[in-house]
Amino acid sequence: MNSGRGLSRLIREMVVFAWPSQAGQYPAEGSPGISYFRGDVSEQFGPGAYVDCLLYRGTDGTLIGILNHFPQDFPPHERAGAVTIQVRADRRREGIATELLQEALSRWSVDFLRQRYTVEGAAFAEAFISAERSRREKEGYDTSEGEHG
Repeated sequence: MNSGRGLSRLIREMVVFAWPSQAGQYPAEGSPGISYFRGDVSEQFGPGAYVDCLLYRGTDGTLIGILNHFPQDFPPHERAGAVTIQVRADRRREGIATELLQEALSRWSVDFLRQRYTVEGAAFAEAFISAERSRREKEGYDTSEGEHG
């Protein structure tokens, strides 16, 4: 995991799509918790193009969080390795984005210094990195280097 120092300098003007337009791309209901969904975008970006999607569903199976990981460039929208997270507005500050990001880090390499951020996203990422660094220090990991596992 790369250091989060100064992520606010990576804030870019970006289009943030409304929750209904994002959630509408996935099955309306499913099993509670985090699941993987392979989003086929070959129609827009060519044969074999896909987006890795982690979906977070509440205890009733409704979709409340989405993490998209882009395994390849999708010009002009996203670069390979980009991650986007959206949580339904009425369910924010419950740890959903944190759980989604932890799951993503267990599956893919995420370089925090190569992401684009909204103001809220930069604040979240910096808090996440700080909490992870503290957790690792308590577990006895060497956190003096910028890159951790």
